[in-house]
Amino acid sequence: MKRIFSKCFILLCLLLSAFSADAQFNHIVNKSHAERYTALRRFIDLSIGNANKAEGYKSLETLKKVAIKNNDQDLVLEAEIMRIMLNREVDKKAHKRHILDLKALIAKSHEVGNMQIHIRARRFLAHLYWYDTKNYERAFEEYLTIHPLLAKISEKDFPEKAFFLTQIGEAYYFFADYKNAINFSREALTVDVIREHRGVHNTALNTIGLSYIKTGFLESADYYFKRILQNVGIDDYNVWKGIAQGDLGQTAYLRGKYDEAIPLLEANINQAIIISDLGQAARSLTILSDIFFRQNEIGEAEKTMRRARECVARSGSDKPLEQLYQVYGKVYAAKGNLGLTNVYLDSATRIRNIFEQDFNSIQMLRASEKAQLQAHRSDMERIATEKQIKTLERNILLILVVLLLVVALYFYKTHYYKNREKQRAINDQLAKAEQELTFAAIQLEEFTRSISEKTQLVEELSARYGMNESEGTVQELQNITILTDEQWEYFRSLFEKIHVGYLSRLREKLPGLTPAETRFMALAKLNLTYKEMASTLGISVQSVRVIRHRIRKKLNVPEESDLKDVVATI
Repeated sequence: MKRIFSKCFILLCLLLSAFSADAQFNHIVNKSHAERYTALRRFIDLSIGNANKAEGYKSLETLKKVAIKNNDQDLVLEAEIMRIMLNREVDKKAHKRHILDLKALIAKSHEVGNMQIHIRARRFLAHLYWYDTKNYERAFEEYLTIHPLLAKISEKDFPEKAFFLTQIGEAYYFFADYKNAINFSREALTVDVIREHRGVHNTALNTIGLSYIKTGFLESADYYFKRILQNVGIDDYNVWKGIAQGDLGQTAYLRGKYDEAIPLLEANINQAIIISDLGQAARSLTILSDIFFRQNEIGEAEKTMRRARECVARSGSDKPLEQLYQVYGKVYAAKGNLGLTNVYLDSATRIRNIFEQDFNSIQMLRASEKAQLQAHRSDMERIATEKQIKTLERNILLILVVLLLVVALYFYKTHYYKNREKQRAINDQLAKAEQELTFAAIQLEEFTRSISEKTQLVEELSARYGMNESEGTVQELQNITILTDEQWEYFRSLFEKIHVGYLSRLREKLPGLTPAETRFMALAKLNLTYKEMASTLGISVQSVRVIRHRIRKKLNVPEESDLKDVVATI
């Protein structure tokens, strides 16, 4: 019983945990990126910024399961990019693995068409190149890939748009490319931001102002620093107010307006110390100490120098020491201590050389990386060109094959239709010949039947009335049955169509036959009786027998043999 109760309790706990997990993420499931942006930022801060990384991984796993359960593919990708962020927090040295994971996510987001994940993953990749591997050119490569993508997406759908443009501007400022730093930062200012991102515009304004200081346009720099002071109502306004005051104090210092610069620099120092930005405090203290020196307030200058030195030591950055050591040198020179003056001036020169060397090394590294990338691009272009050539050759070959097939098909069809027309003509000729042969057979049969009927009629009239009494009538009937030369020609044409080559073979076998004998042989082929032959030839029956006798002699046929057999052999 206890075991059953225990199992039920575990099952209930699992159900409750599953329900609570779903409830925890209900407000971000199947929502657009803009709709869940703020909630996701809080989740990232809690999960990735949490000291307990195991809890972070657990939260991300829960988020991914809920996303899969609700078929929210975009949220699945969100969980994947957060996992890469957490992996980097756990082990920053494993940058190769993080870069490979990001490249895989970039490819996947491109494949499924998730623009915002694609851009964020590329920006994260640029961040790793910049800070983890110091591969600045690859970082710029990613930034320049991101830029045209940002133009395709609105800030309403992608709240980070202005922030990413600002980062590109800062990257150019780092490499002293002030023109591009100003251009990208100005573009960021044209993008609307949500309330919690209003400070992003201040970053862009500050980058533009600092770029104008570097290029000597102090009035333009002041304009942008003052715009920061006007951007009130943001959560970190006091911080940005202090930064802007320090920047304005610097431009006033560069103009020699020391009374205007002092309160601005002091305000910046106080705010920087409050937020523990000791590097910024050290820079403003250094400028302030130089102002005191220039105003011949050596005591204030020394006191301010010592504060600046303490801030430098605590900040961990030696960058402000170059200008600070120059102030030290001037102060000790005014006090007549030339030994310390030379020491600090030498130190200032050494610090400047170190930073110039580092910066030049970075520039050289970037140039080297750029050359490598150019070589890589050349190789890729060469490969692409070779691929295009191969594709073109393949396409040309396919076109030639298709053309050959078309030509072959054309000739085949032409030959086929010619043969079909030729066969049709032959069939028509055969049909016509067969029709003519049938007609000729009918005509010849009709001719033979007519002769037989007329001969029979003459015989009947002769038998009924006698030759003496009706000699004129009988003679007239006999004349009707006699073949004229014209009728013989017509008869012969019909005969030749039915018995092809018979008369020719007869002439070859018996070249000496008379016309009467030839006609006899033709009529014999039609199986006419002697009376029918006599009537047709216009001679007596006795004359027919005489012709038959002559033919027997010419053919050497015995008297007892039937002439029909001879006729059949011809």
